Amino acid sequence: QWYQRRVREVEEDEEEEEEEGWGNKTQFLLACIGLAVGLGNVWRFPMLLHENGGGAFLIPYIIMLFLEGVPIMYVEMAIGQYFRGGSVVSWERIHPSLKGIGKGRFSANICEMLLIR
Repeated sequence: QWYQRRVREVEEDEEEEEEEGWGNKTQFLLACIGLAVGLGNVWRFPMLLHENGGGAFLIPYIIMLFLEGVPIMYVEMAIGQYFRGGSVVSWERIHPSLKGIGKGRFSANICEMLLIR
């Protein structure tokens, strides 16, 4: 009896909540690109290219971008979308003892934003 009442209450709550989402795929893609690239990388990349040998630096950079950068970004997006939360919430929902990974990721992002070169 009580279980059926609780299931009914949960179903009613789910019907009342409207799921937020992106308007279309273009909005999502542009938001991801804006988050991943950022203005700092646009300004810094030509300097890195010049300091590290021009085209010789560009080849390993592109290789590592597709071997490491894109897959990690995709996994982080997938985990965040699946658990509908940030890094701390997502890792905690995977397993409570992994909450430190999310906190470390959050702290690293804050340090990176505050780092002035």
